[in-house]
Amino acid sequence: MEGSTSDLGTDTDENCIFCLIANDRDKHTEIIQKNEELVCFRDIHPAAPHHYLVIPRQHILSCFSLQEQHVGLVKRMADMGNAVLRGHGITDMKDISLKRDCLFCEIANDQTDTEILLSDTELICFRDSKPGSMHHYLVAPRTHVGNCRTLQKDDIPLVEQMEEMGRKILGKNKVNDLDDIRMGFHLPPFSSVPHLHLHILAPASQMSMRSLTRYGPQSYWFITVDKVLHQLRTQSKVT
Repeated sequence: MEGSTSDLGTDTDENCIFCLIANDRDKHTEIIQKNEELVCFRDIHPAAPHHYLVIPRQHILSCFSLQEQHVGLVKRMADMGNAVLRGHGITDMKDISLKRDCLFCEIANDQTDTEILLSDTELICFRDSKPGSMHHYLVAPRTHVGNCRTLQKDDIPLVEQMEEMGRKILGKNKVNDLDDIRMGFHLPPFSSVPHLHLHILAPASQMSMRSLTRYGPQSYWFITVDKVLHQLRTQSKVT
């Protein structure tokens, strides 16, 4: 069958929160709808009154991993999303979003009202719209790059330049204690926007418990820029 689970493999990633949710191993997540192939639940950071996620039970790294045989799977994911919306009384299907253009590409091309704090020919820096600390900035390349796991050894200079701009914006805002900062990336599928972006947060010591869950040392979906650079230098990829 096109896009059946046999096409996708049966492996799960023990470090992936979505794999835990899909296999009923996360007690904090309420499953709204499920079948043998898919599960649906609420987004923990909703961007609208109704914001749901539909994921396959089998571990798929990102949309960049999809191939032609997955067309059926994607259609069934959209069908479940529509069914969940109808179940919650949403009938105007013209007023929903199952996809979106890349927001950060729009920001990089001056198509939004976002204030650009620093920029050069390759990078832009702006404030996070949902700050996790007193200072929370994002540095993103102008060219669309998927996420940190799409990086290769040739991308080391790009990551170094992103880190340099992150330190520059901290200095511009008089953040002098560079031992009290967090700087890194979210691992997919926890990247809220599928465009590479470096988080810069300070002071780390004043981050809330919720922020620590997303950006702290114990977060298993946040990887520091130092670790990304180390992995690229030693194994030419981010794991």
